[in-house]
Parts: sequence; structure tokens; C-alpha cells
Amino acid sequence: MTSRIMLSQWLGHKEATVETHAIATYRPNELIVQERPLPTAPKSTPIIIPSYQTSQTVHTLSNFLQIGRMYHSLCRNAFVEKVQIGYYAYERREEWRTCALAAAYAGAFGPQSIERPDFSYSMAIWRLSQRVGFDIGKREVVGPTGRHNNLADEMIKLVDENLWTRAGVAEWVASLGY
Repeated sequence: MTSRIMLSQWLGHKEATVETHAIATYRPNELIVQERPLPTAPKSTPIIIPSYQTSQTVHTLSNFLQIGRMYHSLCRNAFVEKVQIGYYAYERREEWRTCALAAAYAGAFGPQSIERPDFSYSMAIWRLSQRVGFDIGKREVVGPTGRHNNLADEMIKLVDENLWTRAGVAEWVASLGY
């Protein structure tokens, strides 16, 4: 007996009705599926993406600095810094930070190139000068602050003394045509 019948008999109702429900059994062969076409994209004109041509050549100092600044964080008042991050041994890792000249070197020769034990300021100037085609340690420029200095030192001083970002230095070097 169902609980509905027992409840109605207990309350004193004379006639109790029993409701029955038919349960259909699942038969996969008898499943009716309406066929409908798959949706298609509307016909439209193709989108042509223009190729972006930079006005700079690949081997410019500003291009190397734009690439190299993405590899490492910025350091001020130092050429290159090796920083340990993390307190516990399982979370400890090393990170390298670079100034503008070291970032240009990393952009020219790869992010691991500054991690060499023989990497130095004079080596960076010498190898970058070979790559760009002029001596950046002797090329005299007038900086945006009015200083007369060589290009390599002016790049470093703009970051250290004038608190420029390396992206700003790269734009300034590009405006000079280097």
C-alpha cells in the first residue's frame, strides 16, 4: 500500500483512489531524432590583416633594448644584479635584473648571456658595438637633459639618475636613429 492510501484510510475516507503511472522503457532503436542541418557561418568578405613593417632594421640599438627589457626586471645604480627571491629553500629562486645597457646586450645575445661569469661593462660595450656597427662607448650624444656624454653612459645615467624606464630610453635612442 502506498502512503496516500494509508493516510486516506486513517483519516476515515471511505474511497481511496490509486493513481498509476506508466513508465516507458528506453529502446535505442525506437528513438526518433529529427534531422536538421548544421549551422554555417554567413558568407562574408575575408579579413585581410596587413603585415606590420617596422621602420627600424633588426640590428639597431633601440630594437635590442626593446627586446631585452622584456627579459629581466629593471635595476638602478648597478649594471647587473643577481637577486635571490623567497625565504624558504623550496620557494627560493634567482632572478636577474639589468640596466638599460645590459638589457640591450640581452636583447642582442639572448637572456642567458648576462649570466656568464665573465660578463662585464666593457664586454657589453665591445660586443654591442660590433653588432650595431659603431662604437657606442665613443659615440658622443647630447642627452635629453643636456648632458654631453657617450651613448652607453647616457643610457645608464638616464635610468639611474633621471629615473627613466628602459622603454623611454629605447624611444630616445630610436629618435636619434640608433
